Amino acid sequence: MALLPQRSPADWDYSTVEGAGGVPLNVVTAGDPASLPILLIHGFGQSHYSFVHQLNSDLAEDYFLVTFDLRGHGASGKPWAAEDYSEHTVWAEDVAAVVSATGIERPVVVAWSYGTMIAMDYIREFGVDGMAGLLLTGGQGALKPFRMPAADDPGAEEFARIRELQQSPALIDYIRAGERVIPLLTASPLPESERQLFQAIGMMLPAYVRRAMVHRSLDNQDLVDRLSLPVLFALGAEDNPFQLEDAAELAASRENVSLTVYEGAGHSVFLEQPQRFNDQLRRFAEETRSDAVP
Repeated sequence: MALLPQRSPADWDYSTVEGAGGVPLNVVTAGDPASLPILLIHGFGQSHYSFVHQLNSDLAEDYFLVTFDLRGHGASGKPWAAEDYSEHTVWAEDVAAVVSATGIERPVVVAWSYGTMIAMDYIREFGVDGMAGLLLTGGQGALKPFRMPAADDPGAEEFARIRELQQSPALIDYIRAGERVIPLLTASPLPESERQLFQAIGMMLPAYVRRAMVHRSLDNQDLVDRLSLPVLFALGAEDNPFQLEDAAELAASRENVSLTVYEGAGHSVFLEQPQRFNDQLRRFAEETRSDAVP
């Protein structure tokens, strides 16, 4: 499953950027700032480390990789108020602050799971002119109404129980949720060292942040017609089947949208099949640049 790294976290550069409302955001970069940029946005309850197999790969030899911990997550600030997480503007302004501080221009944006919603927040507020392309994985950015498997599906029951435990004020419930959620990220079990690491990172997201994010209204159907840039869905065949259906429908109806399905992978194709994902990301980045040449 893992990609043999050419680099390590010791090669990454760390900085702190002031996001919306002054929230400090932990920003991580790899590669030459003069290279073409790729901005990576992680998902709910995780961190920049989700993209370890991209930051450590030869992508950093040819591209400037930029990622950050979302507010409330990882080493970024964790404000208390629900409105610090419920408004699309704060997420959009956080992304804009990272883009501005790192000096990247027209990056290819890679967004995973809840991060696909954050990418849409940015588009809603700032449009698509500042992006070269958009790669969505593990989610469809609420471009279609979100659907879960039927209530009698064992996976749906487990997901609902985890959501309940994640929002509990009891610390033991929070720990149990962390133990149960990591297996849902991949189709095959992670190596024990990675499972423990991602579980620990998940514990860095406070329950009050989870509550605010879970209860946030998410509907981006009105943004479909604004997506005039190249859009690529990279989804695991073992992930939520409704997301695959929605992405296939969008790809069939719009010339600038395409879909690739990773057989044998689940919610985190960039982690489960990193070499294939990195190769596809490289091709997508090259295609978005060549399409922009007159």
